[in-house]
Amino acid sequence: MPVRHLDFYTNQKNLISVQPLSALKDIRLGIDGNVWLKKIISQSASEQYLAGIGGTPSCMRKAIEKELEGFKAASIHPLFVFSGLTLIRKDKSYVNDDVKMVKRNAAWDAVNAGKMDLALSSWSSSYVVHQPDLVHLVIRILKENNIDYMRAPYGAGAQLVYLERNPKQIIHATYAGSELLMFDIDRVITSIDFTKQTFSFIPKKAVLQDLLLSDDQFLDLCILAGFEYCITFPPLATEGSFAFKSIHDLLQQHRTGFNAVKAYAESPQVIKSNYVDQFCRTRCAMRHQPILTDEGHVEPMNVAHAPNDIHEFIGYRLPDEVYYYLSRGVITEPTLNTLLSGSVAEFSPLCNGETKEYRNFLTSDVMKMRAQTITLLKAHLHTVYDRKISINYWFENSSAPEHILKPDPSFKPENISQWKTGKKSILKDLKQTGMARPDYAFCLDTISNAGEALETILTKGAEKPAPLGTLIEVQGRHLTKLLQLRGFIDFTHQPSAYGKCIIDTFKIHTTAPYESQDALFLALELVKAELLTSRPYSHNYTKKAVLENQTATKAIRLVTRTASLLSARFKGVKSWAGPLSRDLLAFNSITKVLTRGLRHLSEAVLLEMLLGNECQKDTLDFTELAASMPFAYEPSTVLGILVKEYLEILTLNANANNNKLDKDQAIQQVEEHIGATSLSSLANTVKEELQRGFAFWEVVCDAVKSLAASNAISKELAQEFQEANNWTKTRKV
Repeated sequence: MPVRHLDFYTNQKNLISVQPLSALKDIRLGIDGNVWLKKIISQSASEQYLAGIGGTPSCMRKAIEKELEGFKAASIHPLFVFSGLTLIRKDKSYVNDDVKMVKRNAAWDAVNAGKMDLALSSWSSSYVVHQPDLVHLVIRILKENNIDYMRAPYGAGAQLVYLERNPKQIIHATYAGSELLMFDIDRVITSIDFTKQTFSFIPKKAVLQDLLLSDDQFLDLCILAGFEYCITFPPLATEGSFAFKSIHDLLQQHRTGFNAVKAYAESPQVIKSNYVDQFCRTRCAMRHQPILTDEGHVEPMNVAHAPNDIHEFIGYRLPDEVYYYLSRGVITEPTLNTLLSGSVAEFSPLCNGETKEYRNFLTSDVMKMRAQTITLLKAHLHTVYDRKISINYWFENSSAPEHILKPDPSFKPENISQWKTGKKSILKDLKQTGMARPDYAFCLDTISNAGEALETILTKGAEKPAPLGTLIEVQGRHLTKLLQLRGFIDFTHQPSAYGKCIIDTFKIHTTAPYESQDALFLALELVKAELLTSRPYSHNYTKKAVLENQTATKAIRLVTRTASLLSARFKGVKSWAGPLSRDLLAFNSITKVLTRGLRHLSEAVLLEMLLGNECQKDTLDFTELAASMPFAYEPSTVLGILVKEYLEILTLNANANNNKLDKDQAIQQVEEHIGATSLSSLANTVKEELQRGFAFWEVVCDAVKSLAASNAISKELAQEFQEANNWTKTRKV
């Protein structure tokens, strides 16, 4: 978040210089990854329908790769630095999504009325892509393109300043937001135009001379104006009439920011916001924000002058090893922020989270998963982190009783620590399959035999086995532990009914793509929670069923929910602008919160392994490990929408033509209905996407059959899948 009105001021005063891009040739450019990504999303990868379909921006990859090509063509060597952990806050987090929810409802009302322009307008003012949800994907893209990156321990700005001012000249210049001028830096590049072959930068000296302020006074000015870490000084924060000059005048009058704040200490606005404390904490945080040194240590900036109580405004220190894993992308900041802040804020999902199913899942299954995650994170950390964690939900007001994340008494980290390598060679077995890395089915198959499973149990009192020495072994053990945590492997290290169904299913579907692994895992979790069913949810957004036949309606509901667990494939040039389904979006919201929960749990499992010295760390490629983490992608509803459109059109046509099923005609009508823009956004034809959706439906059906044979699911749920499959058989593409 930029300093309020600073960009306007520098533009107005013509303090921005423009130079030819050739001036940056052959330099190593440090880039604030968050600022850069925000520009990418707002300019090149802006997708108007994203709030209606969920998932991640489909054009993001192409936009990023185009930028990387621009850097390469200009002979600029980028180093992307992404922000890490959040500075602690003293105020209690309170979630109020009322305004957003009203706008989302207005958007869907407009969709139902056929007024898409109005719907898009409502969405644009109620939805912003949450960048932390995308950084792990961006890191994968950078890794694939051999581009250097890192996550800072805390703010990216402080880390970039350290890298530029380092005597080793780790970077030669910095591309970031104008807020970087708050630090001790000479200039900041604020934009690069590859089309015009120019770049713009702001010299700090010119800004200070224009304002007639010292470096310290400029820092105070920016804090008082307001930015990411601190609100605007309340007495001057009037909406619509705020002026940068008013803050400047105040500072000139009182000489320092602290004097200015103290002069208004008795103001009700200042007292209510506890602004004096907030200002002081922010100022200290900006002067002494922790950075990762080139020697691998984390220390405050200006360490010689750092106060002893730095934890009061930064938070308790983590081991350097944890910061290193964060820097390589092995673990992401949401996982650690919960532990550090002691609170979780649950915001409303895109569908508004009005169904009982979503809220129950969030407050039960997801909460248990989160408790497991926190327990694993704390396993090798100081007892100072053994603290209560409160959860605040958007559907409760500020006076609601506090929800505390309670540890699962049945789970201890030791439950998944009794593993050792069996006699079978995972490297040899994997090579025979032709796979590049282990997947769930492979890991489960290696312990499907009772004798082989027994060999992997580390008995109590036995000597600790040697650390895992290869990336493949670490990946395999990591997935195995995750499977055990989620009930796919029992305490005897043998696959449970859910584990066996994965083995059985992929023995049938040997050519199923790798993406089916995570998707089936999600499907089975939702089957276990009885959320992947043909039953409507408590809040049904469809006013009138398209089909009168209940058997058809229920079958389509289950098949489309299942298909939407897979991501549609996009070219990445144009974005979806076709039909929408709020009912599918409600299901997608459940999928999304489950995917994130599993991703964070997966990170915690890996961190527990690393801190527990279960791996030979000096031989591991941590960037490769980060790039192979499961549950990286959050699917949209698009594939489910395509399947829904096809099945409904096919059935309606058959009803009008003596039950004659004309699949080609139905596909053609789907293409016409979704429109030319949506059609051209897809990487495959509609028919090929439908085939992908139905192929995955068959995968899930076979998994459910296996569960039913083991009596692991209710007969009612098994029958729902059977009936839906019987109805779908003749209609599949």
